[in-house]
Amino acid sequence: MNEAQIHLALNHAPLFLAIAGAIILLLGMVRKNESYRSLSLYILASAALFTIPVFLTGEGTEETVEHLPGVAEAAISEHESMAQIALVIISITGVIALAGIFLRRKETLMSLVYWLVLVFSIASFGAMAATAHLGGKIRHTELGAVANASKEGNEGEEKEENEMNEKAAVRSTLPADSTAKPETPVSGKKEKDDDD
Repeated sequence: MNEAQIHLALNHAPLFLAIAGAIILLLGMVRKNESYRSLSLYILASAALFTIPVFLTGEGTEETVEHLPGVAEAAISEHESMAQIALVIISITGVIALAGIFLRRKETLMSLVYWLVLVFSIASFGAMAATAHLGGKIRHTELGAVANASKEGNEGEEKEENEMNEKAAVRSTLPADSTAKPETPVSGKKEKDDDD
């Protein structure tokens, strides 16, 4: 498995873990359910951990795709810049979530921890979603294959149409007599029929 495959396999995990953690934390806060709140902390810490291999494989993935046709360097730069911002936000979220896991016994601090984690998890989701959107603009070979197949199909249709136009042009340059089929003598056939 190369870096590009790892990057593509894991890149949506932090995005979905961030929103799942935020939703579960919000439910836990509304229902005053400690199990939900604890679960959300573990999910958000996991989201931060998943971000590390995704970010680290980004450079190798860039080297794989940057010279492919249809890949814009500007799109890669935008994706990379947003990924750095998302990494910082999700890392802060993960650190606060880990602190919350270890400080669960101190109820006075936990209210602040939950609110901080909630705000940062929503910000993490937004940053991850923006990063994913910009990453999708770079290039996916499966989309390129569809585009190439469509392009080849269009080229085939254009070639057929050009051939038909060329034949029509040749016919229009021929004299009127050369386009008509020679007629078979009808009178000889009638005579033969009359003899029978």
